[in-house]
Amino acid sequence: MRHRRLQTIVTVFLLSSPTIVSGQESGTIIVANMSENSVSLIDAATRETVATLPSGPSPHEVAVSESGEWAIITNYGNADRVGNSLTLIHVPDAKIEAIFDLSVYERPHGVIFLPGNSVVAITSEATQRVVFYDIIEGEVVDTVSTAQRASHMLAADLTRSTLFTTNIVDGTISEIDGVTRKRKRIIPVAAFIEGIAVSPNGDRIWVGSNRERKVLVVDASTGEIEHTFEGFGFPYRMAVSPDGRLAVLSDPMKSKIRIVDAQTLEELKTILLSSDGAGAEAEFPGSASPEGLVITPDSRYAYISLQALSKVAILDLESLEIIGTARTGGWPDGIGYSPLAAVAK
Repeated sequence: MRHRRLQTIVTVFLLSSPTIVSGQESGTIIVANMSENSVSLIDAATRETVATLPSGPSPHEVAVSESGEWAIITNYGNADRVGNSLTLIHVPDAKIEAIFDLSVYERPHGVIFLPGNSVVAITSEATQRVVFYDIIEGEVVDTVSTAQRASHMLAADLTRSTLFTTNIVDGTISEIDGVTRKRKRIIPVAAFIEGIAVSPNGDRIWVGSNRERKVLVVDASTGEIEHTFEGFGFPYRMAVSPDGRLAVLSDPMKSKIRIVDAQTLEELKTILLSSDGAGAEAEFPGSASPEGLVITPDSRYAYISLQALSKVAILDLESLEIIGTARTGGWPDGIGYSPLAAVAK
């Protein structure tokens, strides 16, 4: 186990209104609002909402094409209604382009655009499969069995050549070849793993165990656990910056964001978010509930959905400070980013 530097813990009182701090932000933040069945498109520079668009039932995750033109939302559903659809958004026009019916492939959740901007890979939790869907043709082009239960999240390196699912019930990772669309192996990890991220060069897989309350770093070549970060309440989501420098880990139970040097695995900083203004219906009472994470392609900013506050926090990855917030709809969860500006027509 590598040495961990004593981390800095700071409490951040979140701004109540959008303000421009750096003047360098641009593009569009796309947020899935679970309780409102909607998607918010937010101007990253002004932090104002450009459009709020309807989604399917209880949207959970967001993926944005490499071009930045398209965003896909997985409509997972809730306890009352099983979801089986995708919402396709044309980001520059801030409009819904299509709603795709996945038919039997219910509970779509994790989603990634593959190279070429036309095919997305999606986990279908209910059918234990990764579904490959062509958004141009509007059809399923292939599926691969994960051979494991509750395949939930999906992650990949920058090439998107290899995909990894977290299988919550079985505590495993399924590795899928994104080119041949074949399952390669199953990696046992820990009990009830959910959140996952992959280092940009594909050498490490970062996984959160909800039951064991820790984040594990897995050597992708051997499948062995290389390092463990302890002391989480609920390690919900994680992301590694495209430049491979930092990992950002959300802990909604403890209202914390933990930042790690992704090379040395030293913990650099813990940010404790104020829960002032948190709604009574929050999943984690007394917490701002930082949940979904996305890092901009230039590795400069991280955007973090705050479920209990109906906000997005903006984390500057140079200063490692929260520099502002933006309003979302109710219960923001999955989050994506496009470098393109959205303009409502």
